[in-house]
Amino acid sequence: VQHQFFSLDGSLLYCAPQVCIAMAAQVDKTKFVDLLDALCKPDRATRQKAEMLYQQAKQSEPDGLMLGLLAVLGSADVQESLRRQSAVLLRQLVTRGHEKDFAFARITQQHQQEFAAELLRVFEHEASTKVQSKIGDVVSKLADHVCNKDDPRGSLAPGSPSGWPAFLPQLFRMADASSSTSPQSCEAAMRVILEALPTVKGDVVEAKQRLGHLLQAGLSDANLRLRTASLLLVCGIVNETDKAAWAPLLQTGAMLIQVLKQLAEAGEEDLLQEAVQAFIDVASTEPDFFKPQLTASTEPAKFMATVARSRDNVTNGMRGLALEWLVTYLEKRVKWLTKHLSQYPAMVLEACMDFLLEVDADEEEVKAWAARMDDEEGDEDEDELLHVGEQSLDRIAEAVGIDDLSQPLFRLIGHFLSQEPWQAKLAALAAVKQTVEYLEEKSHIDEMAQLLLQHLDHPHPRVRFMALHAIGQLANDQSPTFQEAWHQTVMPALMKMMDDPIDRVTAMAMSAFVSFAETLDTSLMSSYSQPFMEKLVAKLQTTQHRGVREESITSVAVIAGNIGKAFSQYYDVMMPVLKQFIMNATGEKESRLRGKSFECMSLLGIAVGKDKFLPDAQGAISEMLKTSLDADDMQREYIKEASERICQCLKRDFAQFLPSLLPGVLKTLKFDQVGEAIAQNADDNEMYVKVTASDGKLVQVHSQKFEEMKQSLQLLMCFCTEVEGAYFDFVQPTAEVLMPLLANVDAEFAAWCEEVRCICLQVWGLIIKVARSGSDERGLSPDVAQGLLSTVLRTAFVMFDKKRDAETLCGVTSGITSCIKNVGKRIIQDAEVKQIVEKMFALIDQSLARSRRAASEKKQNSAGVPRELGDEENDDQDWEEGEEEQLRRNCEETLGAVMEVAAEHFRPCLPLCGERISTWLQSEQTKVLGLYLACDLLLHLKEQSVPIWPVFMKQVFASLALGDGEDPDARTAAAYAIQMAAPFDSFNEAAPEAFRRLAQIVGGQKPKKRDTKGKLALDNAVAAMVAMAKHKANLCPPDIQAWPLALSRLPIRDDEEEARKVHGTLVDLVMAQDPGVLGGPSRGNLGRLLSIFAEVYLQRNICIEETEEKIKQVFKLIPADMLQSLAFSFTEKQQKKIEKMLSS
Repeated sequence: VQHQFFSLDGSLLYCAPQVCIAMAAQVDKTKFVDLLDALCKPDRATRQKAEMLYQQAKQSEPDGLMLGLLAVLGSADVQESLRRQSAVLLRQLVTRGHEKDFAFARITQQHQQEFAAELLRVFEHEASTKVQSKIGDVVSKLADHVCNKDDPRGSLAPGSPSGWPAFLPQLFRMADASSSTSPQSCEAAMRVILEALPTVKGDVVEAKQRLGHLLQAGLSDANLRLRTASLLLVCGIVNETDKAAWAPLLQTGAMLIQVLKQLAEAGEEDLLQEAVQAFIDVASTEPDFFKPQLTASTEPAKFMATVARSRDNVTNGMRGLALEWLVTYLEKRVKWLTKHLSQYPAMVLEACMDFLLEVDADEEEVKAWAARMDDEEGDEDEDELLHVGEQSLDRIAEAVGIDDLSQPLFRLIGHFLSQEPWQAKLAALAAVKQTVEYLEEKSHIDEMAQLLLQHLDHPHPRVRFMALHAIGQLANDQSPTFQEAWHQTVMPALMKMMDDPIDRVTAMAMSAFVSFAETLDTSLMSSYSQPFMEKLVAKLQTTQHRGVREESITSVAVIAGNIGKAFSQYYDVMMPVLKQFIMNATGEKESRLRGKSFECMSLLGIAVGKDKFLPDAQGAISEMLKTSLDADDMQREYIKEASERICQCLKRDFAQFLPSLLPGVLKTLKFDQVGEAIAQNADDNEMYVKVTASDGKLVQVHSQKFEEMKQSLQLLMCFCTEVEGAYFDFVQPTAEVLMPLLANVDAEFAAWCEEVRCICLQVWGLIIKVARSGSDERGLSPDVAQGLLSTVLRTAFVMFDKKRDAETLCGVTSGITSCIKNVGKRIIQDAEVKQIVEKMFALIDQSLARSRRAASEKKQNSAGVPRELGDEENDDQDWEEGEEEQLRRNCEETLGAVMEVAAEHFRPCLPLCGERISTWLQSEQTKVLGLYLACDLLLHLKEQSVPIWPVFMKQVFASLALGDGEDPDARTAAAYAIQMAAPFDSFNEAAPEAFRRLAQIVGGQKPKKRDTKGKLALDNAVAAMVAMAKHKANLCPPDIQAWPLALSRLPIRDDEEEARKVHGTLVDLVMAQDPGVLGGPSRGNLGRLLSIFAEVYLQRNICIEETEEKIKQVFKLIPADMLQSLAFSFTEKQQKKIEKMLSS
């Protein structure tokens, strides 16, 4: 068969029955040069013709194409730019990927071997540094394919230990500075080895003697570029291999730091940036590599700190990288540094504070800053170092903790505040803003609040701006403590600052108001709403400043969201204003203004209710539908969120808009609409990926498509949740669009769309719920819901069999749990129960097996590691193991869902569950999993679970113990198990000990603010104590005051699900006149109870609407004189809430 393709003028470009590298001379090189030249021409027609010929050659004659390009690449007489272009194309052709582009895989084995040999020859003999670098890119990319031991199909030498036997020997020879006469070639070879390391690291490590020799020679060479390449290779090996493999490289530490210093002295900033970035990568993945040098000389920390704090002859980018190394290392090894280099955190803090000073004091620049909008380009560039310093401070505070950081931090803040220049004060306020989140003590919060308020009158606008910004941050991070203590001072101050002469400062005052008022209790906000509304409406009517308009609208929305129905008095004034903005704010820079108008309109609707809002909602939806699907991301996001809020407001009445909205939403979930033409017109083809559509056709999709799909799925979740059974008529078309996304097994789809698939499963669960409720409302059989569940289970089981990565399986199991819960009872039968239970246990077993293999590999890899490199940071979580733990927990939750909807059919599985629990409780790795399975049995099978109580009850009590080594997750599960067992008579014998264990937790030390797991464990212990006091009061030991203990920790806030249940239980007990909760005949607990009720009232995250109504009844039943006598029990906020309840 004769192979041929043609040149641009139609003449024969190449023709041969066989292609051989040795026949390169027969190739008409000129024709390939012409082709490359045409591909680079500015003339579109010429370029498109050349592209067409290139694509044809790539498909029909890959051998000839690769031969011709390689011939051009190896020809010194060809223009250098075309040779580099040839290398770029060859790199694409040897890159493993989609079959259409991966031409190397389609040439014969002989041609592959000859091509590889010639490529190495051309690489070694190339004289041009730039071209040699480009050839090196081709070499390393080819090595990624042919040397891949996980997939030996690409090997150039089948059966050989190496897929490319000549590769490493030649690269080692070229990289050896002791024998090479060309530092350029040595550097190029080093960089190729570095690039190929992920694939050939095993072979590189095995050649340790040769490797050590060339690294020693490279680091000792006179050529600084070669020394830098050697440094990069050392760092690459440390990053890619385990500790035992890279431990011998510790002896290079001093030489590496010397290279950094030499680069700095020589002013080679590009190379220095590359080297420091490599150090950052090592600090992130293998921070122990730096321990010996840090211990001996505090290097490279001292060098990095010096560079970070240098202002002369060092670019901002270089300073930022140096600080990044310091912060990264602190994050990774905070315990070791605290023990061995206690001065390290303070050193990094000082560097950060220097960055915060880096703002331009020039008067013209300050004017430009004042005129610039926050969303306009330029701001980030102008204050680059300020922002880097702020972000670094935040990371330092999170890593070190405020207890250890407060002394040096507060000292630096005070030092900067004492200085006269406004930049110093700005730096101090910025430091406050970034660290207030981590404050624990109320005295510290008050001190920071006072400090910020003192600077609102500073003459410099940037200082006022930063003080306001920090007040807003303080309000976000320390809510509601800050608001309740400071509202009488802060709210008038913010009102005043809304009239600042600098519009940008005015806008920030409004932003701070938004943060402060958003979580200010409604009872307190009511007294401020009118003056602020008057101020904001006036601003909207008079200002032309876009930022002030945007923040004014957001501020109005916050007031509406806070005071709810009471906003009705302002509704008729604000709604026309918002409509005007929606109609007229169509300019290029007005997307946010228009988006915020939609946002505010929807929030006003939620505040005043659907009866008043419905007519305006119709107009809002109409305008949203007019907005192009190609609208900018910002406006599209605002419209999406506004649509969700309108749906939440109208609920079932929103169904009238679904016929207009759904087609557009569902359309975005299809790939079929996207064609090849998009990628051809794109400037950046890397933004496009190929996926398989529902009809099997391969289409190119912009990566932004996946974000749009997530937004559409979130909209569907809202529609189903709020519209409920009224969505029934749209279940079928929705399912038809979702199923191709759920069932797609394409590899590219999995890589890009796994998050989309997970959200799809959640939506599927909701349409099952809609189908069930809709059929019940219509008096129909639940066949639709049953069919949807059966379909998704079949799809999920296929994925369970094909997928092995924990992250993917986590998403699938979570979605399946929702589907099972939402289908309701009397649907799942024996066969399905058995199938699901077996599959979940199998997934757990497979996950545990993967964890054991990973632990074994880790142990093997750590063998022979020097003692000083032992990992002291036990809190560094293994991400993969974390995913496995979450997968196992998800599988258990799926079992719980089956128990919930099919308890009778699950009962035969009880002995198997007992066996599993018994096994899991014997291991620390699975103890919590076993406890949660026990909890679900107690919750759903109730006293039918008693036969296996002996399997887990001993561990339940053991897990309630307090101590440094006790797992708060286990404590949470154990407390929940006590709560579930409390109502049963079978628990009577264990009740006294349960009271004692719970009392130790509830009466113990309160967890730190950032101890999330500890706080959840405490909340569950309180909930368990309430359950025990309710059901087993007569069995409580006399030395334990169960109700006073529990009430001292109420209300609970962190476990919101438990909070809603506990607060509801408490109200029911009070309404039933339960003597225990009331405190006996004297009702000694009444004041505390009423304080709790007032506190949770109108806090929907911890108190449901039904409970709120009961709370109002309780207060109205209590005589006025009794309430008056208990007034000392109530805070200012609680008193105002009580007044509002009594007057309603």
